Amino acid sequence: MEPMDIGLYEPPSTPPRVSVSAVTAAYEDARSVVPSTVHRTVALSVRRGSEKTARLRLERLARVVMATDSRIAHPAAVWSADWSSMPVEAFEALDGGIRSAWSSPSTRNAMRDSVRAVVRESLNAGILTHDRATPLLNAVKPEKLPRDEEKQSRGHVPASRVREVFHELARDDSITARRDAALIALLVGAGLRRDEAASAMLDDLDADRETLVVTGKGGNVRSVPLAPGTRRAVKAWLNVRGDGPGPILAPLTKTKPREPIIGRRLSTDTVAQVVARRFGPGIAPHDLRRTFTGDLLDSGADLSTVAKVLGHTSTQTTAGYDRRGHAARRAAVEKLDVPFEDYGADD
Repeated sequence: MEPMDIGLYEPPSTPPRVSVSAVTAAYEDARSVVPSTVHRTVALSVRRGSEKTARLRLERLARVVMATDSRIAHPAAVWSADWSSMPVEAFEALDGGIRSAWSSPSTRNAMRDSVRAVVRESLNAGILTHDRATPLLNAVKPEKLPRDEEKQSRGHVPASRVREVFHELARDDSITARRDAALIALLVGAGLRRDEAASAMLDDLDADRETLVVTGKGGNVRSVPLAPGTRRAVKAWLNVRGDGPGPILAPLTKTKPREPIIGRRLSTDTVAQVVARRFGPGIAPHDLRRTFTGDLLDSGADLSTVAKVLGHTSTQTTAGYDRRGHAARRAAVEKLDVPFEDYGADD
């Protein structure tokens, strides 16, 4: 497998697309024990994290290279190449291609991250030395983005709307309402991702310690304390669900009287449908996770603690959910006591 000879050769007018079938084939090969079509340097970069992240990285790698050099027309050539042998000039060309092809700074950084992931994982595996990897990483450094407070405030559900939804659910004593209330409580009251909420098992619930053991992205396990309201919502659901083993949240039979199907889990699509039905179109499960994060930070919790509750490996990710603006920063600074004395105060 030869290194790609990347140069800035008449990049296409629009960023190229990569077919889903091609990404699927590359993903399955990259995750196999001994990849046959995907080079080890690329395979290493997609073996950590979720399937979604892996697929995105494969697609972005191909699009970045194909947007930089029109001579490379097939994504398979990108994935099968030995990236560790590419010179720093090739990575500089890739960064130029990224700047030319994508106008959004955040999109450009996402593309750079997929390129940098190949270098980072090759360094971790000993394929690249630190001296060799450093200039490659520097060639595709992410841009520093200005803090957009208005953008960060989006995606948070107002507290008044959350109260309205729970009030509506409390007035409905159906088994569906109880299940939905428990689901929403785990999303907005424990900050779970939709897949985490759907896959949470009854055995993971520690009633004595009032916590839930959650398996998140990359198989990372964390213990999430449950707020009093969340515990009450889950308990109300379990009173009708029963104590049979399996996922806490269960789909319901379609025939009346509706009963929980113990042992089966909700699909992530069902989780999204429940949230949209209860909160209205445009509200997604992750918006409730953002709301949970904002509520914790507004209450004075520090970023490090909130990151651990959410399962974030970096506090920078958590900071992206912070909706506090200039007023909060001003209030924090006003608490400082700087013992300056005015000139002539003793006169």
